[in-house]
Amino acid sequence: MGVTIIGTGKALPELKVDNNKLAELVETDNQWIIDRTGIEARYVATKESGLDLSVAAAEEALGDIDKASIGLLVVATVTPDMLVPSMGALVKKTLGLENAIAYDINAACSGFIYGLWNVEALMKTHGIKRAMVIGVERLSRITNWEDRGTCILFGDGAGCAVLELSEEKTGIISSFVKNYDDVTDSLTCGMDYRNIPFAEDENNDMFLKMNGTQVFRFAVGAIGEVMDAVLQKSGIKADDVKYYVPHQANMRIILSAAQRMKQPLEKFQVNIQTTGNVSAASIPMALTDLMKSGKVEPGDKIMLVGFGGGLTAGAVLFEAV
Repeated sequence: MGVTIIGTGKALPELKVDNNKLAELVETDNQWIIDRTGIEARYVATKESGLDLSVAAAEEALGDIDKASIGLLVVATVTPDMLVPSMGALVKKTLGLENAIAYDINAACSGFIYGLWNVEALMKTHGIKRAMVIGVERLSRITNWEDRGTCILFGDGAGCAVLELSEEKTGIISSFVKNYDDVTDSLTCGMDYRNIPFAEDENNDMFLKMNGTQVFRFAVGAIGEVMDAVLQKSGIKADDVKYYVPHQANMRIILSAAQRMKQPLEKFQVNIQTTGNVSAASIPMALTDLMKSGKVEPGDKIMLVGFGGGLTAGAVLFEAV
């Protein structure tokens, strides 16, 4: 019995912000950003909510699939529209997924991978016929637009995958997730809670803060570890993987992963140039681009790999249907 990916979709906001626009906000320029990140532009939500983006991505992924057949919905995000209800509950209500159990998870940029890991286990354990995993972010809301070290990196968007329990098809071959203690607080974002009348709460700015050098070192090591782990669990060689879909954080990290695995960059799905880092949404957005490119054939082996705050990392190897 396997869990297969039968549909993918993505959604982006209307506003596209290129590097030249950011040069009007902070001391930077187009080539400086490209040389250090590979990013040329990103999308920023000004009219769209996270719910709007989630629903649009889900509708594309669902196509003509019966919504009543969806028994589970997991939304990965660090930027929900509300604390209560969850994004999962909001998406369930808006889409009319009457039979779905819905909830959120937060594993930062690894969120979509953790979502797949959750959903595969639950589908097999409880016999859930179909499920959805959505990664959605509006990172523009927690970006410090005066900090050139971080504001050049992040964007908004959503991606979705629909999964199906199958008696005949393999689907997900192996998966691996791992948490690492962030002992130096290399990647954090505070919560701007209201003060209570009984005590003064410490000031905790709700901005993404990152030590780029430390995060880069972690990412390069973690991405190699989780990729090796899923290959070892499956008994499959790196050469036998047709396509790799990494988290779109930094082009240098993607290049490092390709070199470590001794694989040509052409096997890696890359869209960071036009989207930037969209955290939990980056992998399903890139996966959607790959699945709709016309290149993927049934039986192709595809590896998804992510890493992010927490610190977290994980990979999923699956067979296309």
